[in-house]
Amino acid sequence: MSSELRAKAREKLTGKWGKAACMVLVYLLVFFLIGFIQGLLSDSGFLNLIITIAVYVIEIPISFGLMMALFKLFRNEEVLTLSFLDYGFSNFSKAWNVTLKIVLKMVVPLIFIVAAYILFGVAFSLYARAVFLSIYSSGSSGLGLATFLMFAGLVLLIVGAIWGTMKFYYYQLAYLLSIDNPDMTPADAVLKSKELMTNNRGKLFCLQLSFIGWSILSVFTFGIGFLWLIPYIQFATICFYNRLAGKEE
Repeated sequence: MSSELRAKAREKLTGKWGKAACMVLVYLLVFFLIGFIQGLLSDSGFLNLIITIAVYVIEIPISFGLMMALFKLFRNEEVLTLSFLDYGFSNFSKAWNVTLKIVLKMVVPLIFIVAAYILFGVAFSLYARAVFLSIYSSGSSGLGLATFLMFAGLVLLIVGAIWGTMKFYYYQLAYLLSIDNPDMTPADAVLKSKELMTNNRGKLFCLQLSFIGWSILSVFTFGIGFLWLIPYIQFATICFYNRLAGKEE
């Protein structure tokens, strides 16, 4: 199935590779320039904080806009290189609403992960105290408790990460559903994504995993290969979505 979807993605990208790569390049340049500006303002803590918050606020809508632009390119619609910025900001609330709905579905696994890091912090504090006592006195109080907390934190982190990943795969199509169905509410898009992905999470995982070789090669090109790999993966994901939604050509 993965090889078939990749072949379909390459077919749909014929004659579009250049435009798709340009979109990704501009997308990456936007965040590179923001990061460059942050570096220039590193001495100004307040301005740096404002820019950091702004980046977090606009990152999701702009990513949503890029996904929409590539979706339209897939459907042979007219789209410009900078169109993803317009799509992102014009769908600002929708992008965030879908994201927040997904986060709410992920609350329990996220609590596990946060609890794990809290336990790690307490354990490191106890270890530091035990080391201090062992140097300046004969005591080693708290070492056993620190070890237990470290182990408990590790278990929580592993369980939360695995559970969170498995749960997150239910909602991987929520953004595409919102793009493909403008009148669909974010809540309905999230629920529909879970419906489509039930018994299909492993297939999407295998599809994404099949790009691992190309990802490694892209790293060796100093990241330049990702300009073409990102549209390739996105087009393959759209093919996957179309098949599940019964919209395959």
